[in-house]
Amino acid sequence: MSTTTPMAMPVAVPDGALDEPPVVTTPWDDLLSPPGPTTVHDVSAALDDLAHLQARIDALEGEKLLAVERARRAAARCEADLLAGEQLRVRRAGTTRQHDLARRAFVADVATTLRLSERQADHLVETARTLTSSGSATLTELCRGRIGTRQATAMADVLAELPDAQARAAVQADALPRAARATPAQFRSVLRRARDRAHPEPFSVRHARVAAKRGVFVDPAADGMAWLSAYLPATTAHAAHDRLTTAARTARDAGDPRTLAQLRADTLAALLLAGAESDVADDLAGEHVPDLADHAQRITPRVHITVPVLALLGDTADPAELAGHGAIDPETAASLTAQAPSLRRLLVDPITGDLLSADPETYTVPAALRAYLQARDGTCRFPGCTRPALRCDIDHTLAWADGGRTTADNLAHLCRRHHVMKHETRWQSRQEPDGTLVWTSPTGRVTRDPVADPVDLTGRGLVPPEPLEPPEPPDPLPDPGGAHEPDDRGDPPF
Repeated sequence: MSTTTPMAMPVAVPDGALDEPPVVTTPWDDLLSPPGPTTVHDVSAALDDLAHLQARIDALEGEKLLAVERARRAAARCEADLLAGEQLRVRRAGTTRQHDLARRAFVADVATTLRLSERQADHLVETARTLTSSGSATLTELCRGRIGTRQATAMADVLAELPDAQARAAVQADALPRAARATPAQFRSVLRRARDRAHPEPFSVRHARVAAKRGVFVDPAADGMAWLSAYLPATTAHAAHDRLTTAARTARDAGDPRTLAQLRADTLAALLLAGAESDVADDLAGEHVPDLADHAQRITPRVHITVPVLALLGDTADPAELAGHGAIDPETAASLTAQAPSLRRLLVDPITGDLLSADPETYTVPAALRAYLQARDGTCRFPGCTRPALRCDIDHTLAWADGGRTTADNLAHLCRRHHVMKHETRWQSRQEPDGTLVWTSPTGRVTRDPVADPVDLTGRGLVPPEPLEPPEPPDPLPDPGGAHEPDDRGDPPF
């Protein structure tokens, strides 16, 4: 049987057509880009679909946790069937050993079923066990698609380490109402505060125990890089970061072309390798390294803490707050306060916690009001942003030029990225009397960002008001440090 190969026929190709890239189409094109004009309403409709899909995914993740726990309980009832009972070593093993072996076999089965590492599978099993036993309210919200999987997992991690049922119930009742509107990072911060309030063991005892685990670690990364990380007391870590950041900003102001992130890294290497007979630091940052090291050593690092006055007097167990982090132990707070070069008193209303003394008729934010806002806001007030307030602008929610006043209920911290976005896009915000910011997106979607006071500002132990302090110059603002750190030096352009 013979076959005939079709002869290629000449095809007319327009001049220059071969120079253009081919147009590649996919089965999704008509779905993703329907014909016809597009408006902001189409964007909003697509976001509605996205929100609905995410709720379905979260609900399915809740069902998955229930299935994992069902499997775990079934495995616990038939542990002998998971073991090689014919092996003499297994038969002679104690009950605890047999239970451990059966659990390992079950976790490995979960891992291969879900294509996870055994460590990931073990965490999934523990998350399911914790939420079904101690976090049923959290699991219910997840199964209804009202909170995200990462928020539910964070809750389970905290509940699992609490020593008693009363503390677990208190944390869940305190933190769960905020889970639906918080990002995972924000919710972990909420959980830390709730855990500190509910934990039956004194903060100072817990801090001493975990501080003994401090250390420095190196982990490999791709392309000849590595991660150098340190586990340190929070005040030490923030002081070190402040020194690196101040040195980096000084170099940027002097015209150094490196990004803020690069300069922090190079300053760290310079400090650690100063005086060593090694070319590693020079290879990393060239001729700038000796200058960076010398400058960084001359910098006194700063940390900002807010301490309830009664805590300094020993009359309350309320923890102090480290800006950009959270609670710190009372001993560290008292020590830092004793050594502080300056203190600023916040005069607040004994009922509402609102700042008492401020002049609303001036554009410049007075020092006392600035300090109050830093304590109130903690971070940038755009939903989901966690940039510390110390590195943010203070924005008049209703612009000063439009009649906005310089009062706490018309001021909020915004990082430079979101400050610019508020003024130069169709994102809008308004502030409610309690400090809640209500944001409206260009598509009309509304997101609320309520205030969560990081420390007790109820005014207990108030002292008589003093005259207003003169205005301070604004805090140093973040420098450009790469794609995630926009150019925000100097005053905002509005």
